[in-house]
Amino acid sequence: MLKRFLYLDEPKLADYVSALEGGLRSSRELKSTRGGKKDAGIDVKAAKGGIERSEQNEETLSLTDTPHARFERLLELATAAPEASGWIEVLDTSHGLQDAGFGAMISVECDAYIPEIIKALAPQGGLADTLDQIETFLPYAATFNLDVSGLPSREEIEAIKGASQLFGGKLVVVGELDDADWQIAGQLDATNIRDPEIEGRVIIVGKITKKWSAGQWKPLLALPGTSLLPRNQRRVLERKPPEEGHEDQYLEGPAVMIEVLAIYR
Repeated sequence: MLKRFLYLDEPKLADYVSALEGGLRSSRELKSTRGGKKDAGIDVKAAKGGIERSEQNEETLSLTDTPHARFERLLELATAAPEASGWIEVLDTSHGLQDAGFGAMISVECDAYIPEIIKALAPQGGLADTLDQIETFLPYAATFNLDVSGLPSREEIEAIKGASQLFGGKLVVVGELDDADWQIAGQLDATNIRDPEIEGRVIIVGKITKKWSAGQWKPLLALPGTSLLPRNQRRVLERKPPEEGHEDQYLEGPAVMIEVLAIYR
């Protein structure tokens, strides 16, 4: 299967491959030598014969160890030695994730999306620019006695901008599995995103860092293992169940949090 990566964490990939191979390749060379014999005919009056000449051609092919090649080797090594790698390909979602423990490396086919609240607060989501425009507009609105009752106050603007700055280029992806209540979630670093439209049917590969059971809710802004909010603020949010109408800002169990290595189609 040819893979098109939407997200690939190359430093993590290099670490995993290096651990399984006992080192990391930089490049390799393939050499091939082809030999043969060639007859050169002669005809000097009464004498006629042939001269046999040997020829050899050597070809050298240099290959660079690309991230795609490393990922393919990782899959081969992980599936060949699942005990050493902790590899689990989740085919039966009713048991695959339930039996997977902390540190397991999983591969899951699912429907992925970036939650709207994450999109809105992320620096690349454009909300910060909108808030700057509102902040610039407010003094003029006061001068001309314009109605600004529907706009956020300066205090609210600063609070939202502060929350947006905490993201620091991070996003959260959520994956919904077929025929199962399980969901997966993971933090993404914007520098590793290859396609900003991480939506739809994908395969996600990552290492499990946390699990929570059915009936438990985790706020998307305070998921375990993420750094979107300071620890003390995450703990406060985790103690509160979702208010009515705000369930889309939470992730309900059963669910797993993973360190995302790759997302591809």
